[in-house]
Amino acid sequence: MAEEFPKSSAEIIDISDVPEQFLELLPADWKSELESNWEEFAPAVKVYGIKQGEELIGGGLVFSAHTSETDNYPPVAEYYFENGFLYIGYLWIAEKYRGRNLGDFWLNSIFEMFPQNPFWLSIEDAGLAKFYLKNGFTLEREVMYSGGMDWIYVRKSASELI
Repeated sequence: MAEEFPKSSAEIIDISDVPEQFLELLPADWKSELESNWEEFAPAVKVYGIKQGEELIGGGLVFSAHTSETDNYPPVAEYYFENGFLYIGYLWIAEKYRGRNLGDFWLNSIFEMFPQNPFWLSIEDAGLAKFYLKNGFTLEREVMYSGGMDWIYVRKSASELI
């Protein structure tokens, strides 16, 4: 079993002004997709990295508006954004740091930054469901589209969880 990551040595930083730092960590297909859409995404997204010392070891994106990222289900996306939800995408932890609860750390930090906002996300890999359920998300719906199936998960705002 991987060692527990000492959270005190990690911090969440906003690197929206230098997104390429995060993109360099990603698998080639994710990086390519984000780079080709970055001009469109930039006004609607914040990039939050996990930094340990001087090293960026993970992170993810928080979208505040509908973009082509959520084009597989526009009415769903429009509903969530109109109702104050933020969309979480591209959560990634560098391979050598996995298994240390850093994904949990990133999500909980984001929830603390935006306590008034509920969140939503979509997954293509059903194997990720356990991770998101453990972090307070619930399965809201399954969406069939031309590329296959996505599962939409939501998490209520902090005030709704009380």
